[in-house]
Amino acid sequence: RAMERPFWSGALIGGVVAVGAACLQLPVPWPYPDRLAVIAEEASRINNEEPYDATEKWARNGSQAGLHLLNPTRVAFFNDKIRGTIESPFHVLDMGCGGGLVSNALAGLPNYASIDGVDLSAPALSYASMVAEQLRGEPRPRFQNASLYTLPFKDGAYDAVVMSDVLEHLHDVPRALSEAYRVLRPGGILVFDTIDRSVATYIVAILGAEYIVGIINKGSHDWRLFLRPDELGRGLEGAGFKDFAYEGFQPSLRALAELSALSYGLLAAESMSGGWGIEPPSPLMVSYIGHAVKPR
Repeated sequence: RAMERPFWSGALIGGVVAVGAACLQLPVPWPYPDRLAVIAEEASRINNEEPYDATEKWARNGSQAGLHLLNPTRVAFFNDKIRGTIESPFHVLDMGCGGGLVSNALAGLPNYASIDGVDLSAPALSYASMVAEQLRGEPRPRFQNASLYTLPFKDGAYDAVVMSDVLEHLHDVPRALSEAYRVLRPGGILVFDTIDRSVATYIVAILGAEYIVGIINKGSHDWRLFLRPDELGRGLEGAGFKDFAYEGFQPSLRALAELSALSYGLLAAESMSGGWGIEPPSPLMVSYIGHAVKPR
């Protein structure tokens, strides 16, 4: 069940967001009336292209360095949920695969029969394919350019669908969730991680990461597009999923310090060892990670 928030949390969020935006002379990002409605791309302030438009940005020392640090924890979580829900061998689709960090990591684990990844970024797919070609053994993940709103796969083609670090970029969440539901077989599992929309995420993910420290490019996210767990739960239920559950997915202080040092040129990516942890949900969580199941 999605975590309930006190009635005053909306006013608190609005106040902190307004003050933070004013300090950095940013437009006040007041939440959309309905995050599950279709949002026109021109109405948002997110750049879904430039932060990912070069192969080198996906390398461990590139602008997506943070994803490399969090990847082991989320892949272990996804793998555990998949193995605990369905029987092997596993056929997996990675929706919005980006540079293939999850797909290529899963490919190195036992009992995965096939892994497909789709994304709209050609440089990201190029990096994903380059890494896949260096993998030993099978399966070797297959990557292709495709929209999450119109997947080029048959109904019930997959045992598991991954939506990792992508829900917060979508302008039509229900349509993407419906596609995930369609391509899953009955009894299949959807695993995900995404960013909460809260005071904490505005401070950490927008003000801190994009404008103060510069861990990621400005415009990589639009705080208004972040999804609260209760919103995602309603979206999943509307698509037909059941058994929605999630946990907090938090960066360690060491990871934040190392990424800050990397952004200032004070630390090499190869020296970073901080990671992410999974903990009970709380109002202070930045991200959350979880799953839902397609009924049999």
